[in-house]
Amino acid sequence: MQPHLNVRATGAEPAPLISVIVCNYNYGRFLGEAIESVLNQTYSNFELIVVDDGSTDDSRTVIELYGDRLIPIFQSNSGQGAAFNAGFNCSRGEIVCLLDADDYFHKDKLRQVAASFFAHPEWVQLAHPCIMVNREGLQTGRSTGHLSRGDVRELLLRWGRYKFGITSALAYRRTVLEQVMPIPVKPRAADAYLSVVVPFYGQIGSIDEPLMFYRIHGQNRRAHSDNLAYLLEQREDIAVCINTAAARVGMARRFDIQKDMDYRSFKAVQLGGVSRMEALLVLWSSLQESIAIGRGLQSTLEKLVQRGLCVLSAREGRAALRLGLRGYARFRLSGAQPTEPQA
Repeated sequence: MQPHLNVRATGAEPAPLISVIVCNYNYGRFLGEAIESVLNQTYSNFELIVVDDGSTDDSRTVIELYGDRLIPIFQSNSGQGAAFNAGFNCSRGEIVCLLDADDYFHKDKLRQVAASFFAHPEWVQLAHPCIMVNREGLQTGRSTGHLSRGDVRELLLRWGRYKFGITSALAYRRTVLEQVMPIPVKPRAADAYLSVVVPFYGQIGSIDEPLMFYRIHGQNRRAHSDNLAYLLEQREDIAVCINTAAARVGMARRFDIQKDMDYRSFKAVQLGGVSRMEALLVLWSSLQESIAIGRGLQSTLEKLVQRGLCVLSAREGRAALRLGLRGYARFRLSGAQPTEPQA
């Protein structure tokens, strides 16, 4: 049962074809709910494309149950970016929505997305908050604060970030995707590439209602990792994407990765510690970053705590990266040994 959401009604607007691209890898136990959440939309002019990226579970069986109600694509395991590329190449919609197979949409999402793009012809990317649920679909929380709107190129070139949505909360005009696709191999997260490159081709928008459900379970907590080589590589790849996009649209300015405070804090853990001056600089810059991009109080405090742990104590910082801030707090309060989440 979906938690109740206060979704605003809209008037009669044109109904462009919307392509929903589902990327799946071994999420057969969740995939049916993702598919049903699209098929049961209040908006009817859509096509559903499900790309299975070489799953070894029962995903193929789940997909084939829906027959011609969706467009299936089966490929060898090639990664999220390649899966979305395959889905996009097969799509026809004027608007493209992304959906990870372990998440699912609110029933009114596509209608709201179509109405918002119609009301704001200057927007090329659209995002919204999410409701967080557990493996059973029970609500555990929600993302907070408003997401960025307008021209965010200066934020990207100064801080390497702005407030954007996760994969299943992202929608795009086809015209902009045709300018930036295909998604490259790096960064490994397809949403990261699109979120930092697309804003160089137009303004971005957001809806304040949480129109998708983000499932947190044992296999998708990629943010909870102390693989420092991977974390640093991701930030480096994103910096390359930002600077490549800036060059392509004729902007002279470039992003300096030393202004990326996640990168600096991860580097502090990798080095085993940094000077007090460096720690203070990271914390002060983190506060300035939060003000610039419009983070709320809770998100600002969370960033300060996480980065503070990384730059003040490499051991504690690594534990916080591995467990997440909530898991780290429980661990420190209880004194229990941390355990890996179950799949």
